[in-house]
Amino acid sequence: MAAHNEINGIPSHMSKWLMTDLLRNQWGFKGFYVSDWLDIERINTLHTTAKDMKEASYLSVAAGMDMHMHGPFFTDAIIESVKEGTLSINRVNEACHKILTAKFNLGLFENRFVDLEKKEELLFTEEHKTTALESARKGIVLLKNNGILPLQKTTSKKKIFVTGPNANNQSILGDWHAAQPDENVITIYEGIKTLGETKGYAVTFFDSGENIRKIQSSKIQEAAEKAKNADYAIVVVGDNSMRYKWKDKTAGENMGRANLDLFGKQLELVQAIEKTGTPVIIVLVNGKPISEPWLQKNIPAILESWEPGNLGGQAVAEILFGEVNPSGKLPLTVARSVGQLRMIYNHKPSAYFHKYADEKNTPLYPFGFGLSYTKYSYSTPKLSSTTFKENEVVTVTVEVTNSGKIDGEEIVQLYIRDKVSSATRPVKELKGYQRVALKAGETKTVSFTIDAEILAFYDINMTYCVEPGEFIIMTGSSSNDRDLKLTILEVTNRIEL
Repeated sequence: MAAHNEINGIPSHMSKWLMTDLLRNQWGFKGFYVSDWLDIERINTLHTTAKDMKEASYLSVAAGMDMHMHGPFFTDAIIESVKEGTLSINRVNEACHKILTAKFNLGLFENRFVDLEKKEELLFTEEHKTTALESARKGIVLLKNNGILPLQKTTSKKKIFVTGPNANNQSILGDWHAAQPDENVITIYEGIKTLGETKGYAVTFFDSGENIRKIQSSKIQEAAEKAKNADYAIVVVGDNSMRYKWKDKTAGENMGRANLDLFGKQLELVQAIEKTGTPVIIVLVNGKPISEPWLQKNIPAILESWEPGNLGGQAVAEILFGEVNPSGKLPLTVARSVGQLRMIYNHKPSAYFHKYADEKNTPLYPFGFGLSYTKYSYSTPKLSSTTFKENEVVTVTVEVTNSGKIDGEEIVQLYIRDKVSSATRPVKELKGYQRVALKAGETKTVSFTIDAEILAFYDINMTYCVEPGEFIIMTGSSSNDRDLKLTILEVTNRIEL
């Protein structure tokens, strides 16, 4: 699918350089292109690089577009262009060939119709549920824990109070989902209640307002009053990207944000409950980063659940109560505020060279970061050879030990840095990672391989090569310097690929 945007003044949906010269001819793309929603029309109506729909359709198809997603006038426009001789029938045949080949490979010629009687056998099966639950368990990231988690089994009927706009609805399914039957979704409150009661807790819920845009101050005060009587308050906040509640949305496709903090009065809700003295645990439900340093400074435990899917509530509860040891890592860098953007781990050396007058120049959470209920220790990485030559492969090994008392899984990460280069290179680049299961006290050796492709880049003359010199090889638990141990690999000769 082509993008909404333009590149160097040419809308992507009519860019021959992008679709044909680069992706097809140079990179060998064999599939077919489909337009995004009404974006061929927007060549005319938004970008104004075509005078009408007919010209927009011609420009897009001639550039390489194969299928139009939506709109009643596209086919008429293409037929007219072919009849006039403006557009070659061969280009149309080429597009049709790609689309029909894909349908043939999918078996749609033999099985053209869906048997609705079999939907129960094909959708939301036990295999699907297992995959969904495992994905949620492994994707959830523990951002902070001062020792409050995991919640321990109790015999004294301790009380857990659950509230927040995302605590008891289908926001955990994210954007582009239709409302699901309630029995197919375990909300976060439901997950906490079901598992919490087996652990001896009395779990209650208060609806403080599901519409993030319209949380009422009176509801905030009521929630705080109810939280006073609890031993723990679990507050589920974040964003709402539910497409079928468009006026309530704060995130998702076609819903941008000018800020990265908690939308509306959500922080006020958290602060009001925190003031009661009841220990607060935050669960974030969101499809993009939330930048709220106050939470990191003042709340004892923060769990980033993302939009964890149908069984997300079960997965969250299992982590909160220690049935599952959290192992997820951040796939991005979380800035402290929108003013820090662009905040990335693989920045150039000159980035963040000067300090902000009113903010740190370090992220709120680094790329690859994620806590566990156990601790892992790393040895210094070892190389099978400290020098690298053409056509060679160097093996990196590192010993990882679960030095805690709980079994867990760690995601071991490999980064490199080219110390001196003819064109500037990032301060570090992720080049490998492995998920490793470790029992308490167990040590395993993790191996990575480094070849020329991993070290290569486009030099000052735009030649793809490996330049001679030293590379820093780093292994550890996140991209943060303090979480990495390093060694040096020397490339003895220039290698062109």
